[in-house]
Amino acid sequence: MTRPFDIFKIKRDEALPAAVAAIVVTTLNALFVCKMYGLFTPLRDAGAMQRHMLAHFRVSGYDPLTLITVSSWIDIYNVERHPLLAFLISPLSLLNGWLAGLTGINCAIFLTAALMAACAFYSFVFFRRTLSEVMELDDTDANLLSALFFSFAYVMVISFTPDHFGFSMCMLLIVLYVAGMRMKKRKIVPTWQMAVLYVFATGITTTNCVKAVLMQLFVNGRKFFRLRNILLGIAVPSVALWMFCKFEYSVFVAPIDRARHEARVKRQAARKAQEAKMKKLYAEADSATRAKMAPRLQQKKAPSKMGRPLSREGMMRWSDVTTPRWPTVVENLFGEPLLFHANFFLGDVLRSRPVFVEYDSKFNYFVEAIVVLLMLAGIACGFRSRLLWLALSWFGFDMALHLGLGFGINEVYIMSPHWLFVLPLAMAFMLLRARGAVLMALRGVLLLLIVYMAAHNGVFLADFLLQPAA
Repeated sequence: MTRPFDIFKIKRDEALPAAVAAIVVTTLNALFVCKMYGLFTPLRDAGAMQRHMLAHFRVSGYDPLTLITVSSWIDIYNVERHPLLAFLISPLSLLNGWLAGLTGINCAIFLTAALMAACAFYSFVFFRRTLSEVMELDDTDANLLSALFFSFAYVMVISFTPDHFGFSMCMLLIVLYVAGMRMKKRKIVPTWQMAVLYVFATGITTTNCVKAVLMQLFVNGRKFFRLRNILLGIAVPSVALWMFCKFEYSVFVAPIDRARHEARVKRQAARKAQEAKMKKLYAEADSATRAKMAPRLQQKKAPSKMGRPLSREGMMRWSDVTTPRWPTVVENLFGEPLLFHANFFLGDVLRSRPVFVEYDSKFNYFVEAIVVLLMLAGIACGFRSRLLWLALSWFGFDMALHLGLGFGINEVYIMSPHWLFVLPLAMAFMLLRARGAVLMALRGVLLLLIVYMAAHNGVFLADFLLQPAA
């Protein structure tokens, strides 16, 4: 009888590529720990720790929320978007408290590194299994496409960055693999399994609920619409998550929000009092003093990099209908996630990075175009595959969310681990159909892409990770 956790056992035929992946992700995480060791290991009280990490963590637009949660448990995630994440991580926080008493340092950076390495490792394993076991791709081609996937810039970044995207990418690849195996064996996804996958995928990132539903719909077909399945596989887990989210907010998050609101009101009152004082002094000052004071009074806020939202209320406040879409696609949707831009490397658009950064070399646009064209060719070759259309439905949902509604569009590249695996997955269908000289040529192109992208992205990452944190 197959046990639930047998899925995580490494099989003999995948041991060598899995070992290489383990070395790569362990190295990235070890370098990140060395970089951040001096900043994040001293013990501080919970509030000071949180402020310190938010002030000094600088990796693109990612947040150190996982690091903060493990350091001193606090429900700091947005519960509407990540309802279970703080609780899924809570055992590590308990372990960190025990280790802190034993060692005298905050060990959260070590624990989160181990967690991110495990997520990245199993992302590689399940992606490769989808290629080799579900699609029955040749080992050479499965290894090439898996290596290509891990040569993408933001797959590398999320392999060591303690944000939720690493968990989400791993969970989606597990769901994709389970769906693929069910399709291959012509079996449905049972209601109990759907409920489990739905709860964990949605608990990590709320929008994953759509992808979980699409998964079962593509696998089960008409049987998806059975009342028992709809109720127990989707409705009951959704209601349970919603109720838990309400409980979580009222008990753990609301007191923090009230404290933040009160602090914000005090800061605003103090700022207004200072402005009123300055205006009064300006009115009473002579012309020479006024000339000195004028620049301070005329200071304006930096223009917002957020476009106009559909609404200022609810979740629509994160939408964006004005940021131009074509530069977004070229530079931020397919550009930055595949190949780092040299300028403003891993910069945060909410701090100093412009929304759009261009490549110094036109060759990088050529590489980006080749990757997209290979993906499109793969889609043309596999257009009858339900597995491909499942992956494309996920990709389409993300595009509707980010390019359509504009959610997170100003830094869409940080969300790319949610869809980057669709690119090499589509290419796999092209390799399945290719024969002889065409197959060898495609393998050659993929190998060149892997070498160039791994070298380009690796050099930038090595420079970043080997420099001491500021």
